[in-house]
Amino acid sequence: MPHLAAGLLLLLSVTIATHAQLDNCGSQVAVTSEADLAAIAECTSFSGTLTVSGTSLSSVSLPALTSLTGSISVSSNAKLNVFSLDGLESSTGSISLFNNTILSAFNVPKLETINVLEVVTAPNLRQLPLPSVHTLNTLKVEDTGLDNSGALPWTTLQKVTDLGVSNNKFLKAIDMPSLTTVSGRFVIAANGLMEGKGPGSSLHLNNLTSVSNCTLRHLTEIEVPALTSVSASLAFDETNIKEITVPNLQTVGQTLSIVSNNLLSNISFAELTTIGGALLIANNTALTTIDGFEKLKDISGVLNVRGAFTTVSLPAVSTVQGGMSVLSSTNLSKVKANARGKIVCQGMVKSARPTNADGSEILESAAPGSLLVKAREQGSMWTALAVLSYVVYTIL
Repeated sequence: MPHLAAGLLLLLSVTIATHAQLDNCGSQVAVTSEADLAAIAECTSFSGTLTVSGTSLSSVSLPALTSLTGSISVSSNAKLNVFSLDGLESSTGSISLFNNTILSAFNVPKLETINVLEVVTAPNLRQLPLPSVHTLNTLKVEDTGLDNSGALPWTTLQKVTDLGVSNNKFLKAIDMPSLTTVSGRFVIAANGLMEGKGPGSSLHLNNLTSVSNCTLRHLTEIEVPALTSVSASLAFDETNIKEITVPNLQTVGQTLSIVSNNLLSNISFAELTTIGGALLIANNTALTTIDGFEKLKDISGVLNVRGAFTTVSLPAVSTVQGGMSVLSSTNLSKVKANARGKIVCQGMVKSARPTNADGSEILESAAPGSLLVKAREQGSMWTALAVLSYVVYTIL
């Protein structure tokens, strides 16, 4: 009997401990020590809120966890080197890592789907492997040490709502060969730059077919051969690309902007027929001929073109709802397009560049009797404002 009683007591204590751990699996847990992590070590699913902040832990690991419906936030842990969820397979919750400056290992080898993954300010993290992830809602990777020390292992990623990869100064190439759809915001910017200087990074999205709102900055090369639809806006800003070729894009729902790409000499959108907002092409210093829009018919917003070009050819355009402003700092020999609104075409403009935010005059060199001056004399003033890369473009 004594042995039986001891056994029952042991079983009871184990049961109580197990229930306590199960209670922790759905609660708010603030981790400050290894003991706090041990309290949830046996959780196979977690629906609560786990916070690891300002600790001296070198590792955060939950090997038993297979499902996450809650949130895990790991921030400002000066000694944290490893974050590992080796058994995690799916997550409708979030994983956020902020300001873990010596973090060097991130492991989620079995994870296939996730709602939110954010990794921000991890300058010592050279790789972010997502070997099995195919679907996620939000991916945000900023200010890390990613450096293509291996192939960027996002090869299985297929569908994303919002994706942002920016300010990763050692990241020279981004390749997501399985990505087909980005239904929200897609931002690639300031990768491959050292203190704001450098060529940038390449971007290869060979199977991307649709995106909603896309901003691409500081690129050296881009491949989007399968892209057919942009439901909102598409921007190519401040890149080092020599050629922008988007061979199968048919529609842009809002604005298409190509601004401040100093090496750009050729643009080709061979299948593009409709732009639901504005077409803005400005400050591309090597671009002398603007063509490559053979099938473009309708521009629902403004057509705003500025630079050092001699020719603008949009042979199929029948409607520019918002009017047209074409301003060149050189001799403007040919402009072929039809606009329904006010039309301004001017060559040899002293400063055919965007204004500053103070609205300073762009067209001070317009000669008496020019088309621009005649429009002013007739009182047909037309203004369009567009903010791109913190610059205001003003058409008068």
